[in-house]
Amino acid sequence: MPRIQRFQKKYKSYSVFFSKANYGIIGFLLILISSVPIFAHLFRYEGVASTVAVAGSFNGWNSVSDLLKETSDGVFELSLELPPGTHQYKFVVDGKWTEDPTNPEKSADGFGGFNSIIRVEGKKVRTPEGKYECVKDGKWYIEFSYFDPSYKGYKIYLYCDGEKWIKDYDGEVVSFTLPLSSGFHTAFLWAQDKDGSFSDTERIPKNFSDEISWPQRVIYSIVTDRFMDGDKSNNKPVEYEGLLPKANYIGGDFSGIEKKIREGYFSMLGVNCLWLSPVVDNVDGAFKDALPPHYYFTGYHGYWPVAKDEVEEHFGTQDELKNLVKSAHSRGIKVMADMVFNHVHEEHPWYKEHPEWFGKLELPNGEKNIRKFDEYPFTTWFDSFLPSFDYSNDEAVRAVVDNAVWWIEEFHFDAFRLDAVKHIPQNFWKVLSSELKNRFGGDFYLVGESIASRKTINDFISPGMLDGQFDFPLYWHIRDTFASGKEGFESLDAELKSSLRVYKNVYYMSPLLGNHDFSRFMAFADEDITDGDEKKIGWERPPRVDNPSSYEKIKNAFTFVLTNPGIPMIYYGDEIGMTGAADPDNRRMMKFDGLDKNEKSVFEHVSKLILFRVKSPAITMGSHTDINVSKDLWIYIKHYFQDSVLVVLNSAAEGRKIKIQIPAFVPAGGCYRSVLTGGKYKIKQGNVVLKIPAAGSDVLHFEK
Repeated sequence: MPRIQRFQKKYKSYSVFFSKANYGIIGFLLILISSVPIFAHLFRYEGVASTVAVAGSFNGWNSVSDLLKETSDGVFELSLELPPGTHQYKFVVDGKWTEDPTNPEKSADGFGGFNSIIRVEGKKVRTPEGKYECVKDGKWYIEFSYFDPSYKGYKIYLYCDGEKWIKDYDGEVVSFTLPLSSGFHTAFLWAQDKDGSFSDTERIPKNFSDEISWPQRVIYSIVTDRFMDGDKSNNKPVEYEGLLPKANYIGGDFSGIEKKIREGYFSMLGVNCLWLSPVVDNVDGAFKDALPPHYYFTGYHGYWPVAKDEVEEHFGTQDELKNLVKSAHSRGIKVMADMVFNHVHEEHPWYKEHPEWFGKLELPNGEKNIRKFDEYPFTTWFDSFLPSFDYSNDEAVRAVVDNAVWWIEEFHFDAFRLDAVKHIPQNFWKVLSSELKNRFGGDFYLVGESIASRKTINDFISPGMLDGQFDFPLYWHIRDTFASGKEGFESLDAELKSSLRVYKNVYYMSPLLGNHDFSRFMAFADEDITDGDEKKIGWERPPRVDNPSSYEKIKNAFTFVLTNPGIPMIYYGDEIGMTGAADPDNRRMMKFDGLDKNEKSVFEHVSKLILFRVKSPAITMGSHTDINVSKDLWIYIKHYFQDSVLVVLNSAAEGRKIKIQIPAFVPAGGCYRSVLTGGKYKIKQGNVVLKIPAAGSDVLHFEK
C-alpha cells in the first residue's frame, strides 16, 4: 500500500491530503489544531454482506465497535481518525474475519492468516529492543527495553495468536508472559509515544518446539542425474543423432545421493533439507529446444513427465527412492520433491486420454500458443511437445491434486518445490494447499518458483496457498553486488529491506545464490559472462575459474545469504565454487574428489556458517540493525533478545581495521567471537575493533 502523498490545500485551519492507488482513492484529513496529528482514513469494503466492521490495532481489535455503513451503490464505508504510524486491521464480514482484498500490503497475524496494513506518515517512534526471553512451564516470558529512561511512559503493545497486551514502559523494562501452543509463532510489537504517535510494527518469531523449524533449515538443491553415480547398471544414455553428452543422461541416481547421505556429506556441510529434481518418469528419446541455439535434449532434468506414479528408471527404483528418504530422515534431513504441475509431455496418458484438461496449442488466429507468457499466462505451452494444464477444468485440478497426495503417501516427502508457479492459477494452489495441509499437517512446506517481481511472487503466498517462494528479485542484486561488482552495498541493503517489507511470510521465503536455470555465480565472479549469449558460451567456451579472488567473492555472498532471514537454498556445487554458463553447462557432474585449497576453503566457510546459523535465533528470527552501510563496507547486527550476531562485509581491495560502536541493547562487558576463525574481540567502552581482510567478511557471536 503506498505511503501517504501530501497534496496540501489550505482551508482555514485545515490541510487536505489525498493518496491515489490503483484500487481506489483513500482520503486523509490532517487537523492542524490538534496537538497530535490525526488523519481521517476511509475504509471501504465491496461485497454482499449484512454487516461489515473494521477491527484493528487502533481500536483494540474490537469487532463490533466500528461498523461500516452501506452506501446507495452497495459499498460499505467508514471514516476513522488515525494517528501517524503503522496500523494493522481486518474486516469482520457477517462475523467472519478477513483481510482487506484491495490492500496488497499485509503482515502475518500469528495464527495462520494475515492482517492488512495502513501506514500513516508522521513522527517516527522507536520500538523497544528485546532484552530477555525464556520458556518455562509452557509459557513464553519476554522483556523489552529502550535502554534509555527518557522513554518512560511510552505504551508498548504486543499481539500474538489473536490476543493483545498493552503495558507502560517504566523507564527500565517492560515484560510479557504469553501462553503458547507447540509450533512456530509470530508476535507483533509496536509502541506509542506520549503524543500518541505509533511506531512501525516489528515481528518477533518464536519456535516453540523441540523440532527444528523450517526457518532454521537450509535447502540443498540436487539435479539427480548430475550429482553422484551410485549404480552403474542404470547408466543407459539416449542414443540420438545430434544429441550432445551434456544434454544426455550422465549417470547420477538415487543410490548415489543415498551414498553421500550415509557418508555424512550433507551433515558435514550442515544442510538439513534435500531438494531433489523431479523424480517422476520422463520421456525417452531427445527433443529439440524451442529456444536458440535449438540443441537436442533428453529428459535428464525431470521436467518432461510421462507418468503419474512411476519414477525415472535412469535414477533407480521406487525402493531406492524410499531408501534415500528413509536414510535422510534418520539423520534429521528433510526431503523436498520437485513437482511439475504446469505441464506434462505429450506422451503422458493424461494428455492422450483427457485433452480437454489442457490448453490448446493452436490459437484461433492460427498462431502457436508457445511461450506467450503475457497473453496466455495460465495456458501457454513451454514447447510444442509440452501441453500446459488448463485448470479452469475442475477434473484436471482434482486429478493432479490426488496424484500429489499419492507421492507424499508413497515416499514420505516433507515438502514440495513447485515449478512455474506464476503460470498456474490461484484456484489450483488453494485446492492443493488445503488438501496437503489437512492431510499432512501445517508443517508440510510448499515453496514456489516464480521468476517475477516481488508483487507477483507475493500474490501466491498466503495461509491458503504457498508458504513461500524463492526470492529472485533479491538474487539478481546479490549477484550484481558480490559477483560482478556492478552495485554497492547500499543498493543491496535497500533490496533486502524491500524483501523484508513486501513479503507476507519472510521467514519462509528462500534466498539463493543460483539455481539450475541460470549461469552459476562463479561464472560472473570470474568475468566469463560479460556479454553475449550465455547458452552459447556454455556450449562453445565453457567457463573455468582462473582467479582465486572469485572464491572470496562467493564466500562473501554466502556470508550475506546465510546471515539473513528465510530458508536459504544452496545449488549443488556452489559450496565448492563450481562454475558454468547457462543450462546445461550449469549442470555439470558434481565434484567430490581432488578439491584444491580454494574449493576446500569455500566448503569450510559455508559449513561453519550453516552449522552456526541453525543454532542462532539472532540470524533465523532476529531483528536487523545497520551499523554502517557504504559502497564497499556493510556492518550489521542481528539481535534476538540475549542472542547477538555481528556481521561485517568488506568488498574493498584492501584489508581494514575497523572500530565499531556497539548499540546499547548489546550487554556491556562481553566480547564477540568469530564463527569463522575463532578470534575473540572484547567490547571496550562500547566499541569493538576488528581486522577484516581484503574482499573478506566475518560473522561474530556475542559472548558474556
